[in-house]
This record gives sequence, structure tokens and C-alpha cells, in this order.
Amino acid sequence: MEAKMPDGEFQDGVSRILGQIVTLIRQRGYEPGDRIPSEREFTERLGVGRAQVREAMTTLESMRYLERRRGSGVFLCKDSDATSLETLVLFSQIDLPMEPQVNEQCVEVRRIIEVQAIRLACERRSMADLAALDAVLASFEDSDSFTERAADYDYAFHLTLLKATGNDILVRVVNPFYLMSESRRHSFFATSERRITSHRQHEAIVKAVRDRDAEQAERLLAAHIGRVGDHFRTA
Repeated sequence: MEAKMPDGEFQDGVSRILGQIVTLIRQRGYEPGDRIPSEREFTERLGVGRAQVREAMTTLESMRYLERRRGSGVFLCKDSDATSLETLVLFSQIDLPMEPQVNEQCVEVRRIIEVQAIRLACERRSMADLAALDAVLASFEDSDSFTERAADYDYAFHLTLLKATGNDILVRVVNPFYLMSESRRHSFFATSERRITSHRQHEAIVKAVRDRDAEQAERLLAAHIGRVGDHFRTA
């Protein structure tokens, strides 16, 4: 009989097994629409508990990565376009590598949405929004000890900027792209030069929003996000 584990330990095991399942699928070169191994086969191949394999595959099914066909088995979803953003976030959080083109496309989508959104921020921002942005800027430190927190600082800045639009849906749409890029942003902010440059750009963006200068804010933010995209294209 399989030993009953605490919920937290069980879920950690599910996350690990989920990563192993996706890795095996990629290594075997399965294509969209292909039949993949069953729960029992994964349990035997990975040497893990059946309950955790079932939970991991149910998670992948709910995210439209897998589909079960009654009497036929489990298949990779035919329509890769149906894979949810939540799936990409999950893959990132369990350290599964993302294809370079996916990373580039994520930055491209961010740029399109955020550059348009900052016009709304310039128009709608309140004194409370400006105070929140100032508080984020004030959390920056020019020191090596700030390295580990720099990605969180950047995340807080951009989400606070989006909140200044007064549109909660915009925040929800863009948030997954930041969750997906967490490890890459930690890498980006590993050098003092990048941290300082980004902070100065943040300050200039806030000034433009404070002045309600939408044209300047748009130019500054486009260059700011483009700088990150350029780095990862050449890294």
C-alpha cells in the first residue's frame, strides 16, 4: 500500500512528477495529437506513486496540454494554440526550459500591451497611484545585497504601473508573463549596471506618468522593455 504523505509533500511530489512527464514527452519527440503512455506506464517508467501520476496528468489535462479519449487513451492536445498561459507559467516554475521563440514572443506581447496601457496610466493615475510608484522606487538599493530582490522590485514596479490604469483585467493579462520570466529576470539583474540602468529608466517613466506626458511615457517604456528583449535575444 502506498504510504500517505502530508498534503504539502504530496503536492511537491506531483509537481516533480509533472515535470518528469513533460520532460519524457519532449525527449520521446511526441507531436500534437500523438498518443502518449498511460498513467500505469508512467508510474512504472518513473518509479513513482500512481496517485501522484494521476494528479499530475489531471493537472496537464485541465491546462489543455493533454486530452483523454474514452477507450483510446491519453493524447497530446492537437491544437497547441489551446495551451493556456497557466501551463507556460507552470512549466517555468518547475524549471522546464522554454523554447527561445516563446520567450521572444512573451516579451513582444508584453511590449504591445504595456506600451498601450501606459497611456491609460497617464490619463487615469491618481495621487495614490503615484505614491505607490514612489514607494516601489524607494525600495531600490544600489548594493550587491539587492541582487536577489531586484527581480521582485522590477515585478512590483511594472504591476504597480499597470494598476495605475484602473483596469484590473490588464493586470491579470500581463501578470503571467512576469511569472514566466522570473528566473530570466533574476539572471538579467545579476549585474549592477543593469540594475541601476533599469532603476533610472523606472524613475523617468514615473516622471512622465506624473506629468501625464503619454508620448514620452510610451517612448520610455518601449525602449525599456525592448532593452530586456534585446538582451535575451543575444544572451
